[in-house]
Amino acid sequence: MKQGAERRRFKRRPILETFSLFVVVPKKGSHRLQVHDVSDSGIGFDLDIDGENFSEFPLKSGERLDVQLYLNQTLFLPVTVQVARIEDTASVRRIGAELVNPDSPSSKAFAAFLTMLDLVTEAGEIVGV
Repeated sequence: MKQGAERRRFKRRPILETFSLFVVVPKKGSHRLQVHDVSDSGIGFDLDIDGENFSEFPLKSGERLDVQLYLNQTLFLPVTVQVARIEDTASVRRIGAELVNPDSPSSKAFAAFLTMLDLVTEAGEIVGV
């Protein structure tokens, strides 16, 4: 495999900071959790806020979570995901999760959002801050 080549079945899209996507896991509280990437099959996000005790919300690969994926400050898609991988760091757990029901209205809206994200990324220009 070429260096830097995509190792996944689906194209992963790094999140542009201008979109400010985040997730909330209602079962865990109302914390805004950072989204790192999205793909046709799921999302990558932090499960914890910095310094949180992991034992307060145990999680293992294969578990399902109801997640609210916020596209902006007030609009979210309610999706159910299955945890595919957990990367523990010193301060947070980074989760890779797959959408459970690809035929749900939220999953279809997510797919439409990814199409829009691809088109904007290809055609748009980001002005330096």
